[in-house]
Amino acid sequence: MSVTVFGSVNMDMVLRVDSLPLPGETVAARGFAFLPGGKGANQAVASARYGASTRLIGAIGDDQHGTTMREFLGNCGVDLTLLATLTGPTGLALICVDDCGENQIVVVPGANALVAAPGPAQAIGSGASGRAVALAQLELPVPAIGRFLRDSRDAGAITILNTAPALAAGAGLFEDVDILILNETELEFYLGHILPNDPHAIGKAACALLRDARQTIIITLGGTGIVAIRNDDITSIPAPSVNVVDTVGAGDCFCGVLAAALSEGRSFADSIRLAVHAAALAVQKEGAATSMPTRAEIEAASA
Repeated sequence: MSVTVFGSVNMDMVLRVDSLPLPGETVAARGFAFLPGGKGANQAVASARYGASTRLIGAIGDDQHGTTMREFLGNCGVDLTLLATLTGPTGLALICVDDCGENQIVVVPGANALVAAPGPAQAIGSGASGRAVALAQLELPVPAIGRFLRDSRDAGAITILNTAPALAAGAGLFEDVDILILNETELEFYLGHILPNDPHAIGKAACALLRDARQTIIITLGGTGIVAIRNDDITSIPAPSVNVVDTVGAGDCFCGVLAAALSEGRSFADSIRLAVHAAALAVQKEGAATSMPTRAEIEAASA
């Protein structure tokens, strides 16, 4: 079982606030903390903690944040052979989290903006069993992501694209993926209209983004759960009811665990069920990468 993540590495500056600021409003934070993050890093940690052999391809800067991120990711068991160190700053995310666990995020790309696609031979890893999975998001240059996905698919990997953050250019990548993962905001962006309230209706609307009948699309609905469309079947899985502390990284947790479960040969239905429970565990802790649960925790929660 092997997962290769092509994605961003950020240091998150997390500020706790009573409520998220409105446009033009100033609010006071109760404090702040620097925590490991970045969608690529988060997803790689989620996959590695689940137990998959996980590589992260991306870049950090030659600053203290980069040193901290490399040490953290290595301690989580992520293969960093293809994580470059570039001259300049590591990516930085400014994150406000309110008392309900909701968030607002502004990202400074830093080294992420300079990442080039790996060569075809490096696009996916190999495993003794299961199947290789290639996972990407949209915090790296889109042309590089496209090459990574095409090379990985040509090599026989399952390709997964998490469309976060939503970018118009991202739509050009859809035809190269086996599994497309979006949240409600991203789905509305690509469809160009407001979604209905019913999960089944949301699933039917999302089918407009599919380029091939063999593709799968998953819409993450926060505390409601997920909707998955596969082979014309629409499946809805509710999220467990939990005490939400911080929703930052919950979607990344879902993506990373889904990739890891698929890589070891689990069925799609079982994989998405495990990923939903993993995301529910992640929102009960503060931080992004630091909140990713272990395999034992996921199995206990989903039993």
